Amino acid sequence: MQKEYASINKQLKKKGFRIHKKKDGDAHILKVRNKAERIVFFVVFIFFVLYAVSLIYPFLWLIIASLKTPTGYMLDMTMGRPFAFPKPWTFDNYIYAFNKMEYRGTNFFGMFFNSLWQCALSLFCGLAASGSVAYVLSRFRFRGRNLVYGVIIFTMTVPIIGNTGGMYKLVTDLGIYNTPFYIICTSFNCIGLSFMILYGFFSNISQSYAEAVYIDGGGEWTVFLKIMIPQAAPAFLTLAIVNFIGCWNEYTGPLLYLPSFPTIASGMYSIKASLLRTGQDPIYYSAIVLSIIPVLVLFCCFSDVIMKNMSVGGLKG
Repeated sequence: MQKEYASINKQLKKKGFRIHKKKDGDAHILKVRNKAERIVFFVVFIFFVLYAVSLIYPFLWLIIASLKTPTGYMLDMTMGRPFAFPKPWTFDNYIYAFNKMEYRGTNFFGMFFNSLWQCALSLFCGLAASGSVAYVLSRFRFRGRNLVYGVIIFTMTVPIIGNTGGMYKLVTDLGIYNTPFYIICTSFNCIGLSFMILYGFFSNISQSYAEAVYIDGGGEWTVFLKIMIPQAAPAFLTLAIVNFIGCWNEYTGPLLYLPSFPTIASGMYSIKASLLRTGQDPIYYSAIVLSIIPVLVLFCCFSDVIMKNMSVGGLKG
């Protein structure tokens, strides 16, 4: 074995490759890189470091600005010192934002609660519809199956820009305006990324599991609820995390169709002008920091789950 490693090492060195040694002296040929590959790796690494800095830059500025007094903030911005540290450091902005800031009689805690139940209801309805339709289309062959699949794909390609007027009239005519039924009706559909990922996931699950259930006397509901759903749990969990982040940041829907149930996003958007106009910029920035904490914590806790189950727009089978 040592002679084989030595021979491989000698041949690779002639071609310009570098061999990384293990602690026991064995060559690890899976980690070889030649000079050109090392240069490309270094350039790509620098590029991603700069990209990460560009993402962290506004977040750091947001935190620094939120800890300033309104007078100190205006003075620093006027003097061209946006990254000047607060003098003095104050956390009163966060206390004011959490306790006293409100929109249409709903305080910050109320907007936080509205965001939670709207996101939970939207996720449940969306994943239930997408999972059910994706399972049926991936498992069963019936007349009209290709037509249904084609309609779903076609609707994903149709641009919906400019349909706000028609959507508003439809919601009011159905009587679901400013009611939780708006969330149910608009979320209970099988169109979008969730359907595509679940369709691919269910298609890759072996049918041997279903056959084993049939032998034991189980039916289709047993297969779906006790076999397929548990196996697709990584896909559902990943989609729930990704969709939750998007739903938490959504403000147009609650702003237009649920005015009595303002969320964090819609409430912050609505009171932005009044706070900035009255020189309360640090209070507004403090509220933004508080609003992104749940999403930031969720992503930090489950980022490995997302990266493990998502790969170039699809799921690893």
